[in-house]
Amino acid sequence: MDIVLANYLNENCSCSTLDKNRIERGIDWISSVPEEQSSKFYSETPSFISTSELKQMSNVLRAIRKAVQLASIRNKFLKGYSESKRNETVSGGVFMSMDFHLTSKGPKLIEINTNAGGAFLQWKLLQAQVRCCKAVAMTLPNESELERLKDKFYSIFIEEWNTSGRSGTPSLIAIIDEEPTKQYLYPEFVFFKELFVSKGIGCEILSPEQIQLIDGSLFFENRKIDLIYNRLTDFHFSDPKYRNIKLAWIAEAVVVTPNPMDYDLFANKENLSVFSDADFLKGEGLDPEDIEILSSSVPKTMPLIEAKSDEIWKNRKDYFFKPKEGFGSKAAYYGGKLTKNKFQEILSGNYVMQEFVPPSVRTTSLSGKEEELKMDIRAYIYQDEILLLASRLYQGQTTNFRTPGGGFSPLYVLPNFTEILN
Repeated sequence: MDIVLANYLNENCSCSTLDKNRIERGIDWISSVPEEQSSKFYSETPSFISTSELKQMSNVLRAIRKAVQLASIRNKFLKGYSESKRNETVSGGVFMSMDFHLTSKGPKLIEINTNAGGAFLQWKLLQAQVRCCKAVAMTLPNESELERLKDKFYSIFIEEWNTSGRSGTPSLIAIIDEEPTKQYLYPEFVFFKELFVSKGIGCEILSPEQIQLIDGSLFFENRKIDLIYNRLTDFHFSDPKYRNIKLAWIAEAVVVTPNPMDYDLFANKENLSVFSDADFLKGEGLDPEDIEILSSSVPKTMPLIEAKSDEIWKNRKDYFFKPKEGFGSKAAYYGGKLTKNKFQEILSGNYVMQEFVPPSVRTTSLSGKEEELKMDIRAYIYQDEILLLASRLYQGQTTNFRTPGGGFSPLYVLPNFTEILN
């Protein structure tokens, strides 16, 4: 029987591919994650997509890259910057991501993120996979492929450094976040630090308060910081405690990746209202092929307008509501779950409303009982390349790491149509 094998396995295969002993032996950071969360960090269940779905995701990435090269769209997204800054090359930064829900009509782009977390953790997860069936065996990367991917993780930082006009390699990289040791993804910071140090580059994991601004440059304990791997979620460094970083970045005294321009050009939720507006894109001169790709892949997104509140409330089940500068599903709401009071609250906020696209389902097994979890797909990106694919399994309105059986899941790409493999 010929079927879409990826869909069949997602809906019917509840097997486990995670070698728990191997991941616990190979990763000694479990102790840094709260005990009640560590068992939910990784799912034991793999996920699958088809080669055609991957191609569609790549087409969406290409079309968005072409759209943001149009002068009118750059001027719209980067209106707060000088004309010379708007003409600069903006990569999107290291580990930008596109998040998708899978549908019968193809992947739908739910949002774009800068400083998306989890890529290195997903790499570690791939190291601890077992070949439970032929479908997994034919797609699981081997050791040399995993090493090449890790080298790619390193090389994109060096590319950011070199394209900023610097030569060679940075002497000191700072991984920056608010109270980094308390961050849920702190273990990933440690992995990146180990990677940089293995390449002969100094690295420190720092909070912004540990950084000094001296003569226009940034320092930590009298060592000049050359490059910042930015994991902050204040995308514009608007809080006064980030002032030193912001001033040094504006003065081009330090390379910051991702930086505010990366966010503004790609990841502001309001940008999706442009990518989903075929008439606007046509008027701005985007190629018809790319307009069709975006129209069919980006759910209709619009600003939340208080003047239309009665109509929106009536049709609220058709929409998902997100803050324009939100992150990590914080303060995001499915309209069907909204209370009247919460709706009134977000009307006065800075929100967009997006056509609701239900996530697909992944069947997993919990204590011998099959359970259906929601699934979304994350594509980690640098420039025009999809570096790595991951799935996140969960229950509830949005992705989380609280669902038994959920968490990061390895994502395997399978041929479109094939016979069921025994």
